[in-house]
Amino acid sequence: MFFSGIFSGEPRYIRRARAFLQEARMAMLEHSMAAEHYHASAAMYAERARRLEEEIAHWEARKKGAVLMDPLQDAGKYIAPNRIESVPAAAAAGAAPTVGIVRAA
Repeated sequence: MFFSGIFSGEPRYIRRARAFLQEARMAMLEHSMAAEHYHASAAMYAERARRLEEEIAHWEARKKGAVLMDPLQDAGKYIAPNRIESVPAAAAAGAAPTVGIVRAA
């Protein structure tokens, strides 16, 4: 068995080429995973920069006296209220009155 690995009929450079191919495939996989991570990080920081720019622009506009919508305080005016759905009759028949199921819009 030991000798069949050494004298398999494949030249040494083919065995080395197979090992290099496996190593290259692993490096490709590792680098593609790292690229996905860095792409996600870049998108996150771009969103963060956008939000900070909006916050600074809002503060500067207020400082100059312009009236703008405060994104944190006035956001509730434009969000649809939660919908309350009644509980099915089969579930409500047994016990005391229940509160409806609340689902976010």
